[in-house]
Amino acid sequence: MLIRAEKYHSPLIVLVRGIALSMDDRKTRLNVHRRWLMLGLSLALTTLTLYFVLRGIDRHVLRQLLTAQNGNLLAAAAGLIVLQITLGGLRWGTVLSAMCKTRRPALLSVQAVFYASTFFNNLPVGTVGGDIARVWLARRFSLSVRQIVLSVLLDRVLVIGALIILAVLTLPTIAHPLAARASFAGAAILLAGAAGFLLLQPIERIAGCWRDVWLMASILRTVEELRHTTQRVGLLALVYALLAAACGALAAYCISLSLGIEVGLTTMIAVMSFVAFATALPISLAGWGVREMSLVSLLGLLGIDREAALVLSVEFGIITMLISLPGGLIWLGLRDRRALPEPAK
Repeated sequence: MLIRAEKYHSPLIVLVRGIALSMDDRKTRLNVHRRWLMLGLSLALTTLTLYFVLRGIDRHVLRQLLTAQNGNLLAAAAGLIVLQITLGGLRWGTVLSAMCKTRRPALLSVQAVFYASTFFNNLPVGTVGGDIARVWLARRFSLSVRQIVLSVLLDRVLVIGALIILAVLTLPTIAHPLAARASFAGAAILLAGAAGFLLLQPIERIAGCWRDVWLMASILRTVEELRHTTQRVGLLALVYALLAAACGALAAYCISLSLGIEVGLTTMIAVMSFVAFATALPISLAGWGVREMSLVSLLGLLGIDREAALVLSVEFGIITMLISLPGGLIWLGLRDRRALPEPAK
């Protein structure tokens, strides 16, 4: 007599399956608890930093600042942030094009994916959420997942490098003892990064004898592709990164002018370079709190009132958030991979 396996199971199999299911349930619960814990920590940090920034603020001064503000300069700031996002898409697009060996992705597709990713920068994980969204949507491009991840990492390195370069160039114009030290530290980081890039080829040559090892072969292939991509379009992508970072700083400068804050353009570029780096860290809700603390502290060292610095920071965050919200609609339209236009041949 034949017994159908799907109807009759031994107690041992049932027991093992039950244990496996319970272990999966435990892992699922643990992951959910971790997500809620991270969200709680981000919310707590955001609340704590905002409390320290907001305490002692004069509401009358805030009301005067908002009443006398120039709306045209706010519109100019919004336009500069849109331009910053566009330049970011061009920056990432140059990296993707250098990695493609067959068909390059269409510029419209890259811009759509990049804009959609800006919506996820408003989540607690900050720019990490945007990077994950980019990797997810870019799967339809003629690139492997490894190449897409590498392009996003390289793009992030270019952004950080551009912020450090702008800080090093503009910090010497600030008459403050900490500015000279920060400029020296930034220059040291740039030199270390340049030296590391120059050492990629010797390291690749030395480690070539272990190319038969699977893990080492994968690392060497990644290093080779990184070096090749950087040599081809590294300078152009860095120019886009510098222009994008400058647009963000110019947007903050326009807001400061609308509020009557007396701060120079080069000073604002230096300050916003540090603020942009701090808010990119996934430690608060979309950088809220961290940005306010950073701007109020840094501008306070230059003699700017807390109220004016706070309004500047909050308005910069609100404008950035409002401009990135359409990225959520783009994300909904691009979730279906077929919704993206075909890459250009």
